[in-house]
Amino acid sequence: METDSTFNIFSPEVQVVILTWVTFFIVLAILYKFTWKPILTALNAREEYIRRSLEEADAARSEMAKVTEKCNQLVAQADQKAKEIVAQARKGAYEAAKTIEQKAREETQILLENAQREINAQTEKAQAILRTESVEIAVALASKIIEENLDTEKNRKLVNELIKKL
Repeated sequence: METDSTFNIFSPEVQVVILTWVTFFIVLAILYKFTWKPILTALNAREEYIRRSLEEADAARSEMAKVTEKCNQLVAQADQKAKEIVAQARKGAYEAAKTIEQKAREETQILLENAQREINAQTEKAQAILRTESVEIAVALASKIIEENLDTEKNRKLVNELIKKL
């Protein structure tokens, strides 16, 4: 009896094939019952976690965009307010300068008027002094010329009349 003792991989024995298939299905059933559901649950949980993370990231991104826009608006408002404050300060400074200038002009005008009054008063005083001295000189001269005819009081009266006529 001659037996074929060579092992051929392409022609397996039927019993080995059946046992392999039975073992495969038993392992498949065990894996399905004990590990497939936990693996699917873990994958589903992971997928849900990733989905929520993406949604939260999108929400955070849109919130960040809103905050950035709000920040830009606040900066623009602050800039506008600063410009308004500067404009008001300039306007106030201009008005203050005009007021100071007007007061200076008024004070200058008052000083000029006072100086003019003082000049006029001094001029009138000087003219009165000159008149008085002129009268006295005229009286002295006239009294020397006409010593015998008129007295001093008459001479003054006469000179005053002559001055008034002039």
